[in-house]
Parts: sequence; structure tokens; C-alpha cells
Amino acid sequence: MSRYSHRRITVDANSYTRHRRVIPDTYDPGVFMFPSRTLRRALTAPAAALLAVTGGLSAASAAPERVDERPNIVMILADDLDATTTPVWEAMPRTAALIRDRGMELTESFAPMPICCAARSSILTGQYGHNTGVLTNAGPVGGFESFRDNGNEDHTIATVLHDAGYRTGMAGKYMNGLENDPGHIPPGWDDWNAGVDNFLYSGYNYTLNENGTFVKYGVTPADYQTDVIANKSRAFITDAAASGQPFFWYALPTAPHFPIPPAPRHIPETRPTAAPRSPNYQEADVSDKPSWLIDTAAARAATIAATNDIDYTNRLGSLKALDEMVADIVATLAATNELDNTYLVFTSDNGYSLGAHRLTQKMAPYEESMRVPLAIAGPGISSGRSAAMALSIDLAPTLFDWAGTDIPGHVDGRSLVPVLAGDDTGWRTDFLAEYGGAGFNGRNGIIQEQVPGTETPAMYMFDMPSWSAVRTGRYLYTRWYDRERPLEDREYELYDLEVDPYQLTNLIKTDEGRAANAQLVEDLDRRLTELNSCTSLSCH
Repeated sequence: MSRYSHRRITVDANSYTRHRRVIPDTYDPGVFMFPSRTLRRALTAPAAALLAVTGGLSAASAAPERVDERPNIVMILADDLDATTTPVWEAMPRTAALIRDRGMELTESFAPMPICCAARSSILTGQYGHNTGVLTNAGPVGGFESFRDNGNEDHTIATVLHDAGYRTGMAGKYMNGLENDPGHIPPGWDDWNAGVDNFLYSGYNYTLNENGTFVKYGVTPADYQTDVIANKSRAFITDAAASGQPFFWYALPTAPHFPIPPAPRHIPETRPTAAPRSPNYQEADVSDKPSWLIDTAAARAATIAATNDIDYTNRLGSLKALDEMVADIVATLAATNELDNTYLVFTSDNGYSLGAHRLTQKMAPYEESMRVPLAIAGPGISSGRSAAMALSIDLAPTLFDWAGTDIPGHVDGRSLVPVLAGDDTGWRTDFLAEYGGAGFNGRNGIIQEQVPGTETPAMYMFDMPSWSAVRTGRYLYTRWYDRERPLEDREYELYDLEVDPYQLTNLIKTDEGRAANAQLVEDLDRRLTELNSCTSLSCH
């Protein structure tokens, strides 16, 4: 791709280097030959320029004859992107046109372990948190160390697909705690470009481990993290397509995770925007909520009033570059003649609260934390929507199904392939959700996600205790303080989502409510106990 060039600059004695991307100033749209107005509008100028090299989306000469006809897989994982409050598809129109509208949108998609490390562990393995041993970001039941020490690295998406003959690669945020062992490269990855410090969240001044070499990125526009990941995506796909080998690419930007700003080119068009004021925004009466929220409600509300709209504005701005990255990836697939044989998955690790119930961040069993966008396009997937209950643990078995490999026995999730074909017969009607808590010293949860130098005592307050929950199509039943208190001292919530979708009224906070819902609670508690110890098929 002659329109892009790189130069590596050694910046210190530790062999840290920096890549720069040189982008042409102008493009001639008259040379683009796309067969679809939708794709023309959706692709960015850089993405379109890539297609111009081969004359459009049907450039058959761009790739060698494939000996292995198995499909490629590209998964794009946003960070903290909720599907409840944020208008995802309006904010990302290219992604909507190129993935959602070309494929299936799963409108009931959930992250059962709604914090970064636990969620990413479940995506990589197809397992619930109680089986990976990762329920938060650090400590005995959290973080990269727990993931590795529990043997999970031997059975990830990467190892299974690599062993099946796929070329595998990733770029971006792998897992919280990797900064404690920055030189580590997990098995199964042919091309490894992982962030090894929390400056990755800021979008600048971060370091990537690029296949064993630490590469330092600075503060120039070319170093903006999402764009760097876009560059690496194009390079990997181009090289993999040229090899004729089926490939799996995992793109992991931190957008829109706080505090990443919009890309420099988008700052002028990013206007201050108030976060949506849903009925549970800054919930006025939290007396029916668990004691941890009652005790901290005033401080949480003050924090939301001071920061939430600023956070939301930056989130929307950062999604613009992510949207362009998706278009770049699709354009590269088209230019290399791989688009028609590639499955594209767009989703997020977990949701985000944005002031619901006076909460920032995620971690909670509420809708804002657990609902995530999920859209999948690829061979044989017709355009449409599905209300089947899809979980992050379903992604791994779906990928294995596409690759034609056996689904390993450890997997708790189910392949979405039948659902994507329009058949949800016998599909799940409930699921388990879990969180491991901040730990006794308050440092196991979101404090692990702070950019160095920005930690404050208030960050401890933003976290919450451990919990487990069962979510059905109608009800959410949660048991709080699962790891901190004996059974008799735990606290409980029950919501009827049909009549109370914003979870404003805990049905079992009062004696009268507990009496009226005694049988329902008994049934849900029994089911929660079953799911809390499920493995593999028993989780279905």
C-alpha cells in the first residue's frame, strides 16, 4: 500500500521505538468504483483510498488463490460501550452500515461479568467467571495473573484457532494486569501488539509489546491509539490475505473508555453533549437499593453532576475514530478480496452506567452495565435482528463453529450460528451474572483501570461489593455481598423488567414485598445456585 509509509525512531536505550503513519493530504473520490451507495457513504476517505488500489470491492486480483477456503474472522471489541444509554448506531453510522445492516443485530446481548478483565476473560474462553476464576480486575479472583494461573491461556480463541491452522493477531487492550508482566506473550498469537501500561486509556504516551519489542507511542496525532490499531489491522489483514491462510484478527481499542479523548481531527466537531436523562438517571430515591449504594449515594450524585456530561461528550467523540477504524478494516478486506469470506463481529466487553442509579462506571447487575451492542455480518448471515439472549461467552463457540473446529468441552457458552440463521429454538431463557468486588482493600476493581497519576481516594468509593445474579427474560434477582458476608447477612434485589425496565423498585426490600414474591424468589434463588456452579453443558 504505497499511500502509507512508516518510519521507526529509536527514542531511548531500552530499544523503545515509535511508528508514525503518513497519510496523504488529498484523495480523488472520482476514482472509487464501489457497487453500493451505502458502502460509498460508510467508508472513510483513507479506507476508500485502499480500495482504489484494486479498483473497488470486487478486485479479484488482490489476493492469491485460496487453498484453505475456511472463512476469516475479524472481531472488533469496544471498551465500556453500553447499548442502553449511548446511541451506538447513530454515533457509529459506518459500523451500522457495514456490519449491522449487512448482517444480524442481536438486540438482547449481555456481558455477564461486567468489568473489563472478567469480561475479556469470558470472551477469550467462552466461560463464566466462576470457571475462569476471573471475576474482577485484580486480586485472588481477578486480573491477568489469575487468568494465567488458572490455566486459561491454554484454551483461548487464539490457541484453538491457531492450532486449527488460522493465522492469529491482535492489537490493543488485552487484559488488566498485563502491565505487571509486560514481556509476556500468551500462546496462540502469531502477531501480538498489546498495550502494557494504563496510558493506553489516555490514547497517547503508551507502550505496546509488538511481538517482543516494546514500542513507545507519544503525543502526536499519528500516535492516537485507535488510529494505530487501525494501521495494524490493515497491515495484518493485507499480509494474511497475501499468504492465502485463513486468519483471525482481534482489534481492541480502548474507545470509548474514560479518559480517551476524540481524535485530534474530530475535536473541532465534538460539541458538549449532555448525557441522556433516562428515568433512572440520578435516581431520586435509592432507599430500596443495597446498603453500599444508600451509604454513598450523595457523593456519587455529586460526582455525576460534575463529570458525567464531560465524560459522555468525550465518549461520543472517541467513537468517531472507532467508526472510521471499522470502515478501514472493511475496506481492507474488500481490497484484498476477503470481505465475502470474512465474519465480522462488533461488540463491547461490558456496558457503562452514565448516571443511572447515581452510578458511574460499570460492574453493576443493572441493564446499563450488562447490555452491550452486538452485530455480526458474514457469509450466509442475512440482514435482520434477533431477540435471542446472546452472551459474551457465546462468542468463542461461535468462532469455533465458523472455523469448523470442535467446540472444546470447557466452554459454557453456545454457538450463535443457529440464531444467526434465524433459528432460536430451544435457546436459553436465563443466564448467570457475576462480579468479584473491589476486594478488602478496595484495589481489585476499577482502580486498576486508572491512568497512572490520576488515582484518587474517590475511586475506591465508585466500586461496589461482590454479587451474583440470575437474569431471565422478565426478572433480575441479585444476591449482594457474596464474597464479603455470610449468607444470612447478604442483601437482595428483585426487579420485574416488564413493568419496571429502569429498575426503580426493588420488589423485596420490604416485608410485604418479600411475602408477596416468596415463591418467585425461592425459584430464582434455586436457579441462581445451580448456575453459580454450572460448567459446560450444565450452563446452557
